[in-house]
Amino acid sequence: MGSSAWAVVGAVIGAGFASGREVAAFFSRYGVWSWLAVAAAVAAIAWISLGAMRSPGVPEPWRDRWPGRVWQGMFIALLAATGGVMLAGAGEIAALTMPLHGAYWMGMLSTLCLAWWLSERRLSGLSAISRALTVCLIGVMALGLTMPRLRGVWVEDAPGLSALPSSLLRGLCYGGFNVALASPVLDETAAALTEQERRRCVRRVSLILGALLALGNGVLLRHPALLGAALPFVELLGYWGRWGMLLGALSLYLAVLTTLVACLRGLQALLKRRWLLCLPALVALLGFSGAVDGLYPLLGGGCFLLLAAKALHREKEHEKRPS
Repeated sequence: MGSSAWAVVGAVIGAGFASGREVAAFFSRYGVWSWLAVAAAVAAIAWISLGAMRSPGVPEPWRDRWPGRVWQGMFIALLAATGGVMLAGAGEIAALTMPLHGAYWMGMLSTLCLAWWLSERRLSGLSAISRALTVCLIGVMALGLTMPRLRGVWVEDAPGLSALPSSLLRGLCYGGFNVALASPVLDETAAALTEQERRRCVRRVSLILGALLALGNGVLLRHPALLGAALPFVELLGYWGRWGMLLGALSLYLAVLTTLVACLRGLQALLKRRWLLCLPALVALLGFSGAVDGLYPLLGGGCFLLLAAKALHREKEHEKRPS
């Protein structure tokens, strides 16, 4: 059960979280209301995750009908796009850290081979990398919370009470979107767990992710000058010199690797032709383009709605059963 929880955590934490960009965009920009957004995100993660584990895969009434085909198409597109973005991120990290000609392409190819190998193994490999990633992230947060406030100004209107609904919606979207990414891992682990173990697994996942979100939000609220940065945590670590940059690069790479492994595992479950597992590599050739960035949250939102609909459908079916 412990390995299952860490595998889910690894699937959720991607380069966006490890860089601090997601935390800034979804939470910290709302100031004091960001804490309610974090709570909403954790609540969404817990509810959707438990529903997904109780009813793995496509609901039976949806199979061989248009809802089932929409389900499969949306998740294939989401996993391929996410995997491609993670793969391109691995190339960018390699180009920044290795002074070699062609480091970008070497980083992409080696990461794809490593992720493919890990995706063929049991979830214990993904769990081990996820634990290492969490340790690195805690180190990043500790440095951010203990260092003096950075000088600089983030110019934006102070969020008032009117920002509360928007912050809650952002939190819910963040939670649902990331559970959509982790749903293949949730489906895979659900069959081996009892109902009580599923509840414990979801509680553990929610606790770990909630703690990391709270720490990350605390760091950015302490250093509001970083809210407008493209990679807030990476820029923060730059003040610690070479060792800070190495810690940031390691955190980013582990986050990229865990999410890419989860995407490949999901595609293996959804695709019958194995050569189609190269879809993330094709998306990665586009790099971090505006089209991919725009498609990414759109697909995640669609998958979140499908997961929510499945959870509601299961609850209605449960209520219809005679006691």
